[in-house]
Amino acid sequence: QGFPFFDMPMRISYAKAKSDAVRKLEGTFVARTPEQMKEHREMEKRKSEEVRASKAVAKQARREEEALEKKRKAEEERIAAAMNEEAPPHNILFVQNLPAATTDKMLRPLFSQFPGFQEVRMVEARPGIAFVEFDHERRAGAALAGLQNFKITPENAMKIAYAKR
Repeated sequence: QGFPFFDMPMRISYAKAKSDAVRKLEGTFVARTPEQMKEHREMEKRKSEEVRASKAVAKQARREEEALEKKRKAEEERIAAAMNEEAPPHNILFVQNLPAATTDKMLRPLFSQFPGFQEVRMVEARPGIAFVEFDHERRAGAALAGLQNFKITPENAMKIAYAKR
């Protein structure tokens, strides 16, 4: 399926009924009446209209999905731009680009390996964002350097910055 033939993808499927030529060879051919032919054409027309309508619905759904994706990317770029504004060192780290299913129990082992770790706070309203608190800004800086771009999943590399005061 989809093999290029004259620069178009070839679609192959089984016939729903035997053709008139095959029926003639088999000796089972019966000529259709004009009413049967008209009914057959109308049925084919209805089928093609249904297919066209379903394609239009799928196209609209695709457009809506693309709009949501575009909105999500714009929000990520806005957050990334905010992160690029270097915040001064602070004992609280701002962590983003986490998978939506991430919990504080998942992040705690990552950050607890650094001395001075105190707590992880997830932002409930915004999945994928967390704040991690340390007892001193130097220790927070060590964790930032050690876990920056750490891949939680193959698609999600953590982005860490100092939280704004």
